Amino acid sequence: MKKAVYYAVETPLGEMRIHVHDGRPVLVTLPDRNQEAEEGSASAPIPAAVSRLRQALEAYFQGKDVPCVYIDGLVDSICRTPFEGAVLKEVARIPRGEVRSYSEIAELAGYPRAARAVGNVMHDNPFPIVIPCHRVIRKDGSIGGFGGAEGQKAWLLDYESRG
Repeated sequence: MKKAVYYAVETPLGEMRIHVHDGRPVLVTLPDRNQEAEEGSASAPIPAAVSRLRQALEAYFQGKDVPCVYIDGLVDSICRTPFEGAVLKEVARIPRGEVRSYSEIAELAGYPRAARAVGNVMHDNPFPIVIPCHRVIRKDGSIGGFGGAEGQKAWLLDYESRG
């Protein structure tokens, strides 16, 4: 069995990590102030799938969004249920600088009574930034959670609003 490794991506938020198993990305982690260098940090050669994901993250921080075509393939490779896939694809369609509520995403995904379940999918989103779960907020307009990092969610929303 191969050891899981990660590739670091420097961002304005700090070091994000693309975790890889058997040559394919399985998780992107946001910067963590308590994050320490771990064994498993990888170096070249970078697998093509990791390179595409790294480019997507870098493009985001250059003011661009990730094409939905790329996201659709990524979502299809990770979703365990049709519900998860529908939710993540709807979230991916939220334009930069805009937000949607959990209930709006549930409605758009075809599950109008599943706002709480949308929240669970957002919490478990393995590819934050690329699938912009930070753009999903509460119906009352408050930002809600973001894997315990509400400050990062607020920063990302502010960053996007600046153009």
